[in-house]
Amino acid sequence: EIRDYESKLKFILYPTTIPPRGTKVFNPPVNNVYITQQFGKTSASGRLYASGTHNGTDLRATTGTTVKAMSGGVVIGTGDTDLTCPGASFGKWVLIDHQNGLASIYAHLSLIKVSAGDTVSSGQTIAYSGNTGYSTGPHLHISVYARKAVQIETRPSKACSGRSYTMPIAAVNAYLDPMDYIKI
Repeated sequence: EIRDYESKLKFILYPTTIPPRGTKVFNPPVNNVYITQQFGKTSASGRLYASGTHNGTDLRATTGTTVKAMSGGVVIGTGDTDLTCPGASFGKWVLIDHQNGLASIYAHLSLIKVSAGDTVSSGQTIAYSGNTGYSTGPHLHISVYARKAVQIETRPSKACSGRSYTMPIAAVNAYLDPMDYIKI
């Protein structure tokens, strides 16, 4: 239902408003990076997601792994979609505006250590990984957005009738491949 809504949003991505693809402006959010699922259409995304695409990159991380800000910025918001509908969407999440045209989300967390409005530095502990939301096991999900396109919205849930999600929402074309920006 979220992907349906996001696919209807309109956003014009001007390349000059974000760092060029391949510009490694982010540090890894965890030590010992091991990618378990890539961004976009993958062999697993077709069977795991109704849209057939994965809107971020998943990294191996056992529950309780330290999650660090990939770059300095301001925390736009935090939340927990499990409060609305257990086992759906991001679970516990943190969204950061990096003030370089990009924003990043860290999801499926077990514990959040920052609050909306906090200024964070690169490498600062912001959370601990977990297995919340729509997750097949403990890991860290990261998505990178064109900052101008992402905002936190409250939307009614079709899956959990009568309840509403509060979470980051962006036009489909505002999701960027995290690996274009992370130094690995």
